[in-house]
Amino acid sequence: MAGSKTETNPKLEMKVLALGLPRTGSASIAQALTTLGYKDVHHGLKILDSPRDWSILNRAADASYPILPTYTGKPFEREEWDELFGTCEASTDIAAFFAPQLIKAYPDAKVILVTRDFDKWYGSIEAVVKLFWSFPCQLAFNYLGRFVDPFFGRAVNKLLVGLFEARDVEELRQNARMVYDRHYHQIRELVPPHRLLEYRMGQGWEPICNFLDKPVPNMEFPWLNEADAMRMLIKRKMRSQLIAAGRVLVPRVVGVFTVLAAGWMVTKTTWYLNIV
Repeated sequence: MAGSKTETNPKLEMKVLALGLPRTGSASIAQALTTLGYKDVHHGLKILDSPRDWSILNRAADASYPILPTYTGKPFEREEWDELFGTCEASTDIAAFFAPQLIKAYPDAKVILVTRDFDKWYGSIEAVVKLFWSFPCQLAFNYLGRFVDPFFGRAVNKLLVGLFEARDVEELRQNARMVYDRHYHQIRELVPPHRLLEYRMGQGWEPICNFLDKPVPNMEFPWLNEADAMRMLIKRKMRSQLIAAGRVLVPRVVGVFTVLAAGWMVTKTTWYLNIV
């Protein structure tokens, strides 16, 4: 496909899918997989400033979630998933939004399923969703931001609405338990036991290294504060979107006012000449 990521980077085999729901330690798992030698581990925080990736995710959401008004009913094929993941040996975080599809697309990949106490997980995910669905973020990403990056805000909204079948925080609260239970049950049903590792943060290197047949690194297992990192990056993205949108819109606004002012001047001048 013209302009695809794999044209400029070598195509790699997807070896590991970390499919725990967002806010279950995906940034720490991504760092751990990188330490174990997996190349180009995919994580949402790494693609925050990549309109190309968000454009693909926008299409992937339309292909995957019937609840969306933009649902196409045409599932992504392996070639289309490779546009996003073709240069990656592992994927975390965003992969969870498309767990059944990716399990089918990459049938040889091993699956790490990070679990977390529901109440702690929900408190964390609700805080992130509230931030993203706040008025300043929606203004930056879905209105002004469309002039500079039309895909990021649109794609994230579709992923949240699609996964949680919710259009606001109250619906998210109502559906969260159902979504959580369904997600983990579905993966356990789809993935054979020999390709599935259920893992809880705090268990250290050994379960993952044994599962992936990797030597245990001589270092502590990474522990990244994903919530703080996500909030910081979302706020940075929001500021950059607003600044970039301002650069695009201000000249247009000035141009409109200039035209209006010129029109007013012409009208007033014509009126004056007609009465003198």
